[in-house]
Amino acid sequence: MKTSRIPVTIAGILVATGLLLGGVWAAGSLFTPSTLDGGQLNATYLQDGRAVTDFQLVNHRGEPFTGEDLEGRWTLMFFGFTHCPDICPTTLGKLSRVHALLEEDGLGANLQTVFVTVDPARDTPARLESYVTSFRDDFIGVTGPLSEIDVLAADLGISHQRHDDGDGDDYAVDHGTAILLINPEGRFQALFSSPHRPPEMSRDLARILEFHGAS
Repeated sequence: MKTSRIPVTIAGILVATGLLLGGVWAAGSLFTPSTLDGGQLNATYLQDGRAVTDFQLVNHRGEPFTGEDLEGRWTLMFFGFTHCPDICPTTLGKLSRVHALLEEDGLGANLQTVFVTVDPARDTPARLESYVTSFRDDFIGVTGPLSEIDVLAADLGISHQRHDDGDGDDYAVDHGTAILLINPEGRFQALFSSPHRPPEMSRDLARILEFHGAS
């Protein structure tokens, strides 16, 4: 009788060990975070996102606009100025189309677009309101001290330079054309380089939003 129990005991241990190892593997598979394949995107995707520096600006309603206003929603951010003759109106028009394409697919309800001026001397809140809402009534214009705008722009890799020979109001501003995606934690998640094509952008955004469980 004693000898017949040994194989049974060993078999039991092996079965138990197998179940334990299987459980450990399953648990590891369950809790190992999945990743989004950036190779499937036209955008440059930051896997873990990156913190955005603190800033103190105001929106087109004259209300404070800070990093907290980037939390709880996805944000498409673009830097430009209202006197821009071509790039800015074209880009805002394309961003309006991106929103429309996402909405057609039942996505984008938690997505906002923020236009940050690099020309605060001319772009008052009132002027920004008239400008950005002409493209879409829920677009947000943001202005404030140039020093604060510089901090945010530099942190996100957006360069800009004013060109004028005097103190008049007739001048141009060169600026970066990238569109930045900020996630609901207020972290820099992705960058869309020009040229911006609404169908491609909306597809990328759909993949990112769905991957993060957003709508």
